[in-house]
Amino acid sequence: MHSLLSRLNAIVAFSFTVLAGLTFLCFLTTFAKNYATDVRVRDLTGRVNIAYVNGLGEVEEAIITGDIEVDLSHLFDWNAKQLFVYLIAEYSTPAKPASQNQVVLWDRIIKRGENAKISQRKFSQEYRFLDDQKALKANSNVTLFLQWNVIPNAGALTNVRGIGSQSVGMPDSYTPLRSSKRA
Repeated sequence: MHSLLSRLNAIVAFSFTVLAGLTFLCFLTTFAKNYATDVRVRDLTGRVNIAYVNGLGEVEEAIITGDIEVDLSHLFDWNAKQLFVYLIAEYSTPAKPASQNQVVLWDRIIKRGENAKISQRKFSQEYRFLDDQKALKANSNVTLFLQWNVIPNAGALTNVRGIGSQSVGMPDSYTPLRSSKRA
């Protein structure tokens, strides 16, 4: 006969197998869901100046401001625990295409139950926008777009790019920034 411990082990192993199977089946219910939505990024203005950064030397620093409007509340279903939303600036240089020059300017974490409507006027950058190739001045195609990760309860992390982007042309001359001596 089997001992009590071996029977208990068989019951626990079977229970975990059933739970794993049910979790996978639940994940399949949201696997093909389209998490894309329309985003409005507008009224963009950009300024560029020379800044000194320890370890990099003289670099160009850009400040971009504008408005963001998006409603992400419909993205929350039973499997979405939270959203990690971030604004990306993408630009090309003579040495690299745009897909290799991406800078995160702003981000936000939205948990289930929180207000998922973002309506931010004149957003301020949270992170510095630096370029060591000095390719920002007079760059006419700096594109901003919103992207988010849907963090699930079960399954794969989904990375979604919002529908709609906006380009901003950088000025031809340097503009003094509020504080270009930040390290």
